[in-house]
Amino acid sequence: MKKQKRVSYIRKPFARKSFLSLGLSIGALVLGIIGITSSVMAGGQTQLNVAAVCFCSLLISFFSIGYGVLSFFEKEKKYLLSQIGIAVSAALVILWLVLIIIGIRG
Repeated sequence: MKKQKRVSYIRKPFARKSFLSLGLSIGALVLGIIGITSSVMAGGQTQLNVAAVCFCSLLISFFSIGYGVLSFFEKEKKYLLSQIGIAVSAALVILWLVLIIIGIRG
């Protein structure tokens, strides 16, 4: 006997904090691209403002992950945007931590 698949026709809205998570992760990604591009164009001899932009990208990524996790506590919502935001921000955090470790060791 096969189980019948249940289909729900109720449209769930996106979690409110998922928009903030995705927006912050996009902002962190833009800042990261600006920082890395500026560093490459200067040949690695960048000024302090480029380091500040990259550090802001790291901090914004942490906040994006936090808001993404908080959005999972909202009931009966769609979490696709939070999952995308968390994935992008986690990749940025890993990238920045690896670059920091390389900079300290190298």
